Amino acid sequence: MDDECAAIETALAVLGRAWAAATLKAMLSGAERFSEIRRGLPGITDAVLSTRLKELCEAGMAQRLVEPGPPVVVRYRLTAAGRDVEPVLAALVSFGRRHGGHPAPTG
Repeated sequence: MDDECAAIETALAVLGRAWAAATLKAMLSGAERFSEIRRGLPGITDAVLSTRLKELCEAGMAQRLVEPGPPVVVRYRLTAAGRDVEPVLAALVSFGRRHGGHPAPTG
């Protein structure tokens, strides 16, 4: 496999998971709290969103910030790497609009 194919596989390992790209898109729109992110993703379950946020944090795309309370407030913010995905998501939106429907993610 050449370097470009390996780079694509690396990107898809993060972005190719169900709801991962949509979660990043919601965060690019300014959502930070779990409930705000979830509101921007109709159809996602709490369990899947929780898993994706954890994975995005582990991949260095987002960070979880805990503000001591009371009440304790948890926010998720994109890292520089997470913000770097914005043109990629814009290209995916453009491709999806040009090449067929808008199927809902599963999983």
